[in-house]
Amino acid sequence: MIDGSTALGARVLERLRDDRVIWMTTVDRGVPQPAPVWFLYERGEVTERIVVFSKTGARRISNIMANSHVALNFNSTPGGGDVQVIRGQARIALELPHVPQCKAYMDRYRDWIEDEKDWGNTFEGFAAQYSVPIEITELGIWGW
Repeated sequence: MIDGSTALGARVLERLRDDRVIWMTTVDRGVPQPAPVWFLYERGEVTERIVVFSKTGARRISNIMANSHVALNFNSTPGGGDVQVIRGQARIALELPHVPQCKAYMDRYRDWIEDEKDWGNTFEGFAAQYSVPIEITELGIWGW
């Protein structure tokens, strides 16, 4: 579990709550492949996870199936400060609720989904394109 009693852990938890974009890096044939993604952080009594909904056919899906290690990072300051990196194990989690049934995700991104023309400004259009849930667990952090 991310330890919120440390300065780094507290900052990571703050950004997981407040930031709405995180960079997810998967590996394709040994080459890191970073991409910005929308995410949902969920924390229970003894478990925590990050959920990302991916486009069907996105390269990250086959990357995760071949190598489950991923890294997630937030944007740094322009001078390279305020760095937090999360590493974890990813898996395609088709049993998870999909976008329309994931109320917390819908609430978090409702305004962005309604603004985006690529999927017709509808939840259904977004859900049709971003239909593959990815679950990231075994979270560890580093940064400064």
